[in-house]
Amino acid sequence: MAVFIIIFILFFNIASGQALEDTTYREAEETITDLLQEPSEESDNSDLYETIEDLINNPIDINKAVLNELQRVPYIDITTANIILNYRKKFGRFFSVNELNSVGNLSKETVEKISPFLTVTDDMSSAKNSGNLISNYSVKLRSRIQNDLQKRKGFIDKKFTGSKYKIYNKIITNYKNIEVGFLTDKDPGENSINDFSSYFLSIKHLGFINNVVLGDYTVAWGQGLTLWRPYGFSKGADAVFPIKKNAKIVNRYASSTENNFLRGAAANFGFKNFSLIAFYSKNKFDANIDSFSNGILSTPIDGLHRTDNEITKRKSSEEIMYGSALNFSNNFINTGILYYKSVFSNPFIPGSMFDIQGDNFNYTSFYYDLYPDKINLFGELSFDGKSLASINGIQIPVNKNFIFVTSIRSYPRNFINLHGFSFGEKSGTGKNEFGIYNGVRWNSPIGTVNFYYDQFKFPYASYGIPLPSTGNEFLIDYKNKFVKNFDTRLRFKYENKETAFNENNLLILGRRIKKVSRLEIIYTISSQFKVKGRFEYNNISMNTGVFEEGFLAFQDLQYNPSQVIGLYSRIVFFKTGSYNSAVYEYENDLAGTLLNTALFGEGIRWYLLVRFNPYKIITISCKYSETFKPKEKSLGSGLMEIDGNLDNRFSFQLDLNY
Repeated sequence: MAVFIIIFILFFNIASGQALEDTTYREAEETITDLLQEPSEESDNSDLYETIEDLINNPIDINKAVLNELQRVPYIDITTANIILNYRKKFGRFFSVNELNSVGNLSKETVEKISPFLTVTDDMSSAKNSGNLISNYSVKLRSRIQNDLQKRKGFIDKKFTGSKYKIYNKIITNYKNIEVGFLTDKDPGENSINDFSSYFLSIKHLGFINNVVLGDYTVAWGQGLTLWRPYGFSKGADAVFPIKKNAKIVNRYASSTENNFLRGAAANFGFKNFSLIAFYSKNKFDANIDSFSNGILSTPIDGLHRTDNEITKRKSSEEIMYGSALNFSNNFINTGILYYKSVFSNPFIPGSMFDIQGDNFNYTSFYYDLYPDKINLFGELSFDGKSLASINGIQIPVNKNFIFVTSIRSYPRNFINLHGFSFGEKSGTGKNEFGIYNGVRWNSPIGTVNFYYDQFKFPYASYGIPLPSTGNEFLIDYKNKFVKNFDTRLRFKYENKETAFNENNLLILGRRIKKVSRLEIIYTISSQFKVKGRFEYNNISMNTGVFEEGFLAFQDLQYNPSQVIGLYSRIVFFKTGSYNSAVYEYENDLAGTLLNTALFGEGIRWYLLVRFNPYKIITISCKYSETFKPKEKSLGSGLMEIDGNLDNRFSFQLDLNY
């Protein structure tokens, strides 16, 4: 620690006065805060952060993008996309992204939000630099280490085979249209620094080849029913953007999620308005294999290999997958058809009637994305050989300030979802669900209003619920600047769901109602100093007579005392009846991480994050976080239990961007 402090001081003195290259971090954080609502369960959404970060680092060219490409950008709906395209059609190419401020129907706030994800390429400048090695070459390195300072039971009892450290390393190099990446990741308790490793080679714009990827990749197709990345946006504070999926069809994989990606080769060939996609994958995955039948009982997706039992399951089965797709696209229609076959080395053994069964699967999918008369119709149908799943939606821009979206999803109980991540109440599951979603976004004269109402049912028994169940929920989110430099945000969410309760050792179906209210105020004192406060209250009532409530209050401070350093801190006070009424909060973290920790019981959590830019190409980040529950004697459970009432962590990250 002393060595680190000395290095920190030396860097500070050497680099005083240099620009703080913190823009990407701030923009990614603000976008995620705007788009997402904290989920009602503990989760790691770091891959979503990397999706936003990747889009900032590889922005979309507004001089070349078509309608559906622009809609990949957060905050760009069909209305905003059409405004940009109509301006380009009328006045010609943009000379800079700042020119969007001259587009009459785009507000200053909208331009500020979408600008980080857009670019304008200068063809003349590109031609001049085409032979310049330095100007066409880049290297991005991210190295991270995290350490829980308290020892957990798994280490004390020597059940975990490795060290306490979580270690992450990623390097991506780019030269012109060639990109190479390599990633390693080790979780606490794992023995090897490269317990998980990922790699890729990507080549773009090679004649009629739009892009080709060797190594690890994803195929994101249609609305995610058949093929998607291991992660995706779901219902959130923005009522419109998450409903329709837009993504590159074939893309290199550079995330640390250890499941549901493809490993092999994929290519996208372009022929005018048509594109042909072909892919092949051979990948091992974690599985719990039955010793008697040699069948797959379950497929753990946590990626943890700490104990002898977890190590036994590591990469114990294999999937071979191949397929192709044909896509047609222009400014008014995007449509395509896809087929793929998947064969497993071990058959799946079902635990119930509609669980996955067998070792051979075939999928056929059709998607459409249409733009008749300024509205947008979109959807996908997927057939797995036994049942047909579908999702269909429509976006209607009533005017430039009001947009309406509705979506109907129908996922049969016997539909097998291998690699999809579709929209729904159980995000990514894609089976045993029927739902109707309606959402609106209104940029009113007194602020921005997002509202959605979603009703859903599960026609058959699902995990933990032995009978068919129903539910509905709505969310209203309002934000405005009543006073200069003050941003105010109000949110209310109502959930009404059937769930299972244990009564006299019998599982019965009951109704659970949860209400969450939030007030958030952000005060921008100056370009150097910003404070944010939030108060949140929730209560849960069940028809069994149970009533619980919980609250959260936090205060944020963001301070840039000099041009080379940024300080972020938060103190959180929370009190809940139990885990059922837990409160959640996304917080500033190391770039590339987005954890959502459940806070329950009674306690205080605080953290301090320091981001330091000694040089333009170097960013050093350090974070100390601490959760203290004064009335508890231990925290956590099982092998993750801590003896005591303090859970604290230190994290360090180095980013090099050349």
